[in-house]
Amino acid sequence: YMAHNNYYLDLTAETYVVHDGAVLLRLHEKYKMWIAPGGHIDAGEDANEAALRELFEEAGVRAMLIGPADWQQEDTANNRDLVPPIYLNRHRISDTHEHSSFVFAAVTDSRELAPQPGEHPDAELRWVNREELLDMKNNDDRLQPETYRYALKALDLVG
Repeated sequence: YMAHNNYYLDLTAETYVVHDGAVLLRLHEKYKMWIAPGGHIDAGEDANEAALRELFEEAGVRAMLIGPADWQQEDTANNRDLVPPIYLNRHRISDTHEHSSFVFAAVTDSRELAPQPGEHPDAELRWVNREELLDMKNNDDRLQPETYRYALKALDLVG
């Protein structure tokens, strides 16, 4: 496990997973903000693998990543297209540390949650539909504008 791959900037992946018109959010126990399940991309891992691994570790959810609306996978003998993120960002964690995050959308066939051993036992996970998301945007200052935007985009993309 490599929490911080490099002193200043780490690459991370987060996944806005959708089931039946609701998206999964996680209340980060340290930062007290609603975010998507996600975390650091480990050595030897691509962003797709990290996105799906972190989603499974933090929520126990198996999912399929969904690319942007106009994306089509076209593998060749030499190349396997990875699912592109719906967003890519860079954000400050502290004065000496930043993350650049691959933001993915995904779909799953169940709302069952089963965080894996070793995950924070008190982390709150919540499925929210569009109305609940809008309510959180207006009434819960723990929901950042970018989280709202990313969650809405995932809902739009997956349907």
